[in-house]
Amino acid sequence: MVTTRSQDKSHEPSSGDKRSRSEAVPAKAHKPERKQQKTEPVDDKEINEEVDSWKDTSNSGTKQSNPKIEQLISKYGELPLSQTDLSDPDKPTPETVLALVLNAILSSTRISHAIAAKTVALVIETGYYKLDVLKKSTWQERTEVLTEGGYTHYREKTATMMGDLAQLIEDKYEGDLNTILRLTSENPTKIRAELKQIKGLGDVGINIFFDTAQHIWPCLAPFVDPRSLKTAEAIGIGGDVNVLWQEVSEDPEKMCRLASALTKLRLDGKEKEFKD
Repeated sequence: MVTTRSQDKSHEPSSGDKRSRSEAVPAKAHKPERKQQKTEPVDDKEINEEVDSWKDTSNSGTKQSNPKIEQLISKYGELPLSQTDLSDPDKPTPETVLALVLNAILSSTRISHAIAAKTVALVIETGYYKLDVLKKSTWQERTEVLTEGGYTHYREKTATMMGDLAQLIEDKYEGDLNTILRLTSENPTKIRAELKQIKGLGDVGINIFFDTAQHIWPCLAPFVDPRSLKTAEAIGIGGDVNVLWQEVSEDPEKMCRLASALTKLRLDGKEKEFKD
């Protein structure tokens, strides 16, 4: 996929791991009571109603979007992390930005999508998207949460990186990753370089972050993960990010929802649903 952003060379995360698995303490980490997430099926009537709601009215002054894009967004375009315990997935709170960075770190390793998603949900459920909770957590507690999510191969290294991230946010970013916007003058290339200072975030992870954070950091839009642009091409809506940007009326939230839908199609193998 071609984007409007230049891509940096791949950056391998440092393990930073100072403990072995044999040093793990058997005590379980304390986590709040888990809430069951239920996803209601979307029927064709609901899809058609949502598609109609996005169509332009006579006084809107903007062109009507591609019906396939509208259907794709309607059926699969959830905001990132909206099915987790994250309180405000649509707002640029310090907690939402931290949650999206943790999601990018956990989702960019060589591990199955299902395991990564389960682990992200558990990390958020445990409260690690809140800086004070993450800072107070022990390495052992973080390791146990990662293990419960099935993130066994990378748990020790990732538990260390999560602790390093909390310290970095406090020391360099005044306790809020939104500070990056001020430090970089909201320049996407500079933001990419700044994010590379976070252990565990290479090019793949940063692409995931850009994909999932452009609705709350509009300066990142338009962006679609290069892998998902291939999916867009395959289903017939085209692989030009700037054309897709025009199709969603240059709306950062809608662009984020489109990117999310394309990611779901790619990871779940649902491309055939939208091929002519």
